[in-house]
Amino acid sequence: MNYIPSSCGLFGIMRKNGSEKIPGSIPVKCLNSIRYRGSDKGSGYASFNVNQNNNYSINVFYEEDEHQLRSLLEQNGFGINKMEVRNGNNIKSYCYDVSIGDMSSIDNVNDVLWKEGTGRIYSSGTSLDIFKGIGYPDDVGKEYSIESKEADMWLAHTRQPTNSPGSLPYWSHPFSSFNIAIVHNGDISSFGANREFLKSKGVNSFVGTDSEVIAYIFRELLKQYDLITTVKIMAGKIEDSGMKYKNRGAVLDGPYTLVIGYDDGNDLYMICIADRTKLRPAILGEDDGNFFIASEESQIRLISPGARIWTLEPDSYFIASFNRGIISPGRVGIENTNKIKIPDSFQIDAGAIEYNRLNQAILKGDQAITINNVAGHRYVGINFPDSEKDITIYGTLGNCFMNLNENNISTIYGNVADDCCDSMGGGMVKIYGDAGDILCQALNGGKVYVLGNAGNRACIQMREYVDKSTVVVINGKFDDYLGEYMSGGTLLVLSNSARNFGKYIGSGMIGGTIFIRGKVNSRNIGIQPPETAVNGMLNALMKSELITDKEYHKLKGMSFIDMIKFLPSDSRKFVRKFYSGHELPEYEYRYLNSQEKIKLNSIVNEFDTEMETHSTEFLGDKYTIIMPGNY
Repeated sequence: MNYIPSSCGLFGIMRKNGSEKIPGSIPVKCLNSIRYRGSDKGSGYASFNVNQNNNYSINVFYEEDEHQLRSLLEQNGFGINKMEVRNGNNIKSYCYDVSIGDMSSIDNVNDVLWKEGTGRIYSSGTSLDIFKGIGYPDDVGKEYSIESKEADMWLAHTRQPTNSPGSLPYWSHPFSSFNIAIVHNGDISSFGANREFLKSKGVNSFVGTDSEVIAYIFRELLKQYDLITTVKIMAGKIEDSGMKYKNRGAVLDGPYTLVIGYDDGNDLYMICIADRTKLRPAILGEDDGNFFIASEESQIRLISPGARIWTLEPDSYFIASFNRGIISPGRVGIENTNKIKIPDSFQIDAGAIEYNRLNQAILKGDQAITINNVAGHRYVGINFPDSEKDITIYGTLGNCFMNLNENNISTIYGNVADDCCDSMGGGMVKIYGDAGDILCQALNGGKVYVLGNAGNRACIQMREYVDKSTVVVINGKFDDYLGEYMSGGTLLVLSNSARNFGKYIGSGMIGGTIFIRGKVNSRNIGIQPPETAVNGMLNALMKSELITDKEYHKLKGMSFIDMIKFLPSDSRKFVRKFYSGHELPEYEYRYLNSQEKIKLNSIVNEFDTEMETHSTEFLGDKYTIIMPGNY
């Protein structure tokens, strides 16, 4: 099996009602595919089985004599019906079937166990079971015989311990509360405020990691709100000011992607939430029998090669229900742009080659070479010599494809993960699918053509030198921060679905030009001050008699970038001081002029030839043209 290097990896799969239960071999296989050999990690699995007898069960790590633990449980109202001993790495794990009236007793027992330093209840519920330990995914899987089990939903995680010592299985994922399990990549910078919120609710015992805090917040919010409101509060997407203030300590902040499994007694849910800038990947998928969430597309393709795949939008959430299907898709206008193709012939089978040996095989091969079965391989083509190779790839590429490329040509039939073509200085890359986040960062030469969509922060710091031409064409949509800090080159977006474009386009750009077919909402261009600040500035301008009452009412309600076009010159000087250090780009919505048509005609003709499209007819449409600001 090939291994993809990863500091943390998560995976979730839930069957659709009516399809077969999911064997434990699937999450083990998907975690194994992204483990990093040579680094000791914690790993774990959560299973939900809603059709079992639905007795209460708890899982406990405990270091002392089991009779002491049993006595503590009974003192807190637990009636013990059955007990199973599990091997828990450095510490024994006990699984109890129990009867109990008040599930808050779990918190009371954990308070005692954690103060004594003897153990922890790490799982509780009617349908939930958690298996976690120290070691690689297959080590932990064998320890608990995961492959012999089956479930309606599995969550799985492998990680390097970051916010915890990691020396005991307490700190391995998943983390849990009653019928709730969570796996999480990233860091929650609001951890302190989140913990204080929980203390106000009577939760006082924590193992010290932000992931556990997320599980408890989810539990506490569900005591007052429905599922969607709970998700919105955690993601900071509540509009009601009173509710927002009351639950301000429950809002998550920082770079994170989290996956939650939840059984409310009537339905089973799999949920994914990403932070506002989506600094951790989240890949979603669906086939005839299952829903998927993963940190690597190759994990899903490993199980379901033909699955419909899409990425979670920044500052968004995905919710799938066992009984009702997708409730929130996590992206507007999902399109499966990856056209799965099988080559007629190929010289290299990447399925038999480790990620870090594929480049050697390519360099030893012919000048024109075809590679099949690429499955998440990273660093392909990075720092290839100026060899003018013509490389055709079939499959799903991992991070950092063709970084630092010079004069090589690559054609990819499939999707490409994050950080593709970083610092590329020449050649051509053609992607017959979607590109992940950070496409073409610091691109300084060459051409990149994307038939599908681009993710977050595409073409940031894109530049162009005097003797080089830098061109990027995106046929589909894009997420936030397109062309941020761009200093040169031509960026063309041919999709006309402007309402699905990301925000903060061209923020901080000092050179180059962005052409977007169709009308872009002007509020999505650059990083503009909030509406409250703009209204305050307008009031100040009127009180200072720099604008008239009539001008005030004309300007109020405009986006900031539009408003400054209509300000009198004296007022514009005032605004420059107000917005100093955060210059906005300029934009026009119009037909292309003759010079622009000549320039883009050459680019689009080549794009049509290379990508088998018919886009030249679009040159007669109106475009939003974004340039560096000069006001």
